[in-house]
Amino acid sequence: MADAKIKAKFKRDVENLLDMAQKTYTKDPKLADRYSYIAYRIILSKKLKLDRDKKVLICKKCTKILIPGKTASVRVSGGFVTYKCLNCSSVRRLRI
Repeated sequence: MADAKIKAKFKRDVENLLDMAQKTYTKDPKLADRYSYIAYRIILSKKLKLDRDKKVLICKKCTKILIPGKTASVRVSGGFVTYKCLNCSSVRRLRI
């Protein structure tokens, strides 16, 4: 029971970090990348399961924040959504 409460708190913290990263990217990209890195480390260390819309916000290779049109290109074709990180060129494909 206590473990579920702790995981819920960390999940809430990760979602707040990702929201702050999206909001601060235009003013300070390095700070936004730091927020996404911290969120990614929390996700890995606590083995959290995020919603799909939050999961695609972080590049798995370079841990940068993925914002469509700014740090990521997004394509829809063949029943897949393809996210390509413009920093490290890694590609993530998700079924629609």
